[in-house]
Amino acid sequence: MFARDRWQDADVGRTNPGSLPGLSVLEHIISVCYQTSLLREEGRSVRFRLIFLAPDRLPPDLGPPVGLHRLLFRDKLPFTQRELRKLSPSVDFYGSLIGLWRDGKNGLSIWGIVHSGPRWTQSLYGGGKEFQPLPDSLVVNVTNPGRITVCNGSIEIATLNSGEIVSPSMAVFDSMWVRSVFVSFADEELALHREARKKAEKSWAAIDPEFFGTIKKQAFMRVIGRVRSNRHGGTLIFIPDELKEKFLSENPYIKLKYRFVDEEPRRRFRTLIVKMADALAEFYGSPENPEKVAGWAQYLTSKNQILSKLDESVFEWAHLVAGMTQVDGAVVITQRLELIGFGAEISGKLERVDEVAQALDPEGFGVRKERTDCVGTRHHSAYSLCNVLRDVVAVVVSQDGTAQLVKWNDGIVTLWEQLSPSLIEA
Repeated sequence: MFARDRWQDADVGRTNPGSLPGLSVLEHIISVCYQTSLLREEGRSVRFRLIFLAPDRLPPDLGPPVGLHRLLFRDKLPFTQRELRKLSPSVDFYGSLIGLWRDGKNGLSIWGIVHSGPRWTQSLYGGGKEFQPLPDSLVVNVTNPGRITVCNGSIEIATLNSGEIVSPSMAVFDSMWVRSVFVSFADEELALHREARKKAEKSWAAIDPEFFGTIKKQAFMRVIGRVRSNRHGGTLIFIPDELKEKFLSENPYIKLKYRFVDEEPRRRFRTLIVKMADALAEFYGSPENPEKVAGWAQYLTSKNQILSKLDESVFEWAHLVAGMTQVDGAVVITQRLELIGFGAEISGKLERVDEVAQALDPEGFGVRKERTDCVGTRHHSAYSLCNVLRDVVAVVVSQDGTAQLVKWNDGIVTLWEQLSPSLIEA
């Protein structure tokens, strides 16, 4: 029932809402997938993505990266734990899905394979390449024993993790409170770009102001995704610009071991994002249409080599920041994404936080109170810092890949489960 309720929320505003099977069929699909997740194939955990969709919904002449490649079996397979276990090693989790649909005679059957390619992971890790989203349909991701995620196409609905149902909060990146933290600095970047546009010798397109926020969101996702893949865990602390000098000197909150000199390389991300806007505006500029607007959609489809190199530079910046989490202590970044330093030890003298709020929606309007008895030192430190410095935002990544975004909200330290639980590997 939880998945069905969330499914309706995901369908709001869609032209062609996804089709969810009846309750008994849905329960059967989830049950078989769950039981399969507990099995092993030649010593390996069983991992796969499954899509409940009629094969004729997929054109036979397309393939990644601009479409989905459909491969039909001549003989359909029964939908059982054994068949899923045997088939899963040949259907790469990041690149393909198992096709499932109703069989008039035998109920449900596996009809073939859908090759999506790996670009879809950009919706989780960030990236600037075009990819084909999945059709609006039931998709089940099985990643580890007892861990499965139900999706409506490419939109995650709910994850079963260690017996607990978790709602994804990836949309927190698009929430109003996150935008309020970072949007004023996007205005500064837009102003820098507009100055360059005035001086351009050729006609430049106008840049959609939302482009800057989208690039930042992609950068966040890349950094956090890389920290997760490093399997060491780590903490990122985003501070208001006015706190950077305090954090660089002796203060009661943190002790920063590795501090960067105040020069342009510390602000490299802002330099890159303005250069990206400049290159995008120049590439799509048209003397015949001086008011043409370019944004994220044009960026994704652009074949411009300068933009490709800048995108790679942002990717490398994300790797650099993620690498700094590999030593003990947090990475400190301003909300302008200016690197202050790393190896930051949060003071143990700060007041301990014994209760936090688990956000149930991106804005944190609905919460569930939780005790902090079972969390480790890394989380306790972040909670204590956000409790005393209420404009600070922290991202805490555990060794197992679980990530939380932490901030003071409505009278209490609040956490949002960050990134997709469905891709966390054991």
